[in-house]
Amino acid sequence: MSVFLIPGLGATSDLFADYQFPFPNRTVDYPAPSTTALGLSEYAGQLIADNGIQPGDSLIGVSLGGMISCEIAAQMFISKLTLVSSCTDSLHLVPFLRKIRQLSHVVPWRLMQTMPFPAFVLSRHRRLALAMFRMADAKFIRWACLNAAAWKSPAVHHDTIQIHGDRDPLFPIALQKVDHVIKGGDHLMILSHRAEIQPLLIARHQIPQSAS
Repeated sequence: MSVFLIPGLGATSDLFADYQFPFPNRTVDYPAPSTTALGLSEYAGQLIADNGIQPGDSLIGVSLGGMISCEIAAQMFISKLTLVSSCTDSLHLVPFLRKIRQLSHVVPWRLMQTMPFPAFVLSRHRRLALAMFRMADAKFIRWACLNAAAWKSPAVHHDTIQIHGDRDPLFPIALQKVDHVIKGGDHLMILSHRAEIQPLLIARHQIPQSAS
């Protein structure tokens, strides 16, 4: 069994660079969808094929990666599904994001990616998140925003755990069914609260020792 780490929108494997896991794992980096006509379900199928995800593997999905993980779990047998700063339906997003969905067509994403931010006003974790965002494919960002805001999740996986911050402005905790609350965690808590999140992920994927 392998554990696949699926980062959020605009993020890469750098999102998990400081994490150390005692189990086999790999991070899925996002390719551009083969066509912008793809929905999240079809894109999930593309990731399965491109990354060799096998029945019995487990998924850890962050933000958008959690939504895609739900779609993967609907297409094949997944042992464990763990969502971090994510949701199981677009109705769990802050309502403002759903209302401005159509504006994603006209948002100048590439310009937004190049906007300067004074380094001194950003924490180390926010600087890393911004660096990943700057490198992301603008067309992918536009596609993902359109699809995520209208996403209707398949049936919830039988073994789903949600880890969520109580200060997440994009996925308000009051709209989620949360199993582990990270105090003070915002939407970037996967970076800022590794000390609390890593032990939860390790415990979640420990292989039970055989009785002697």
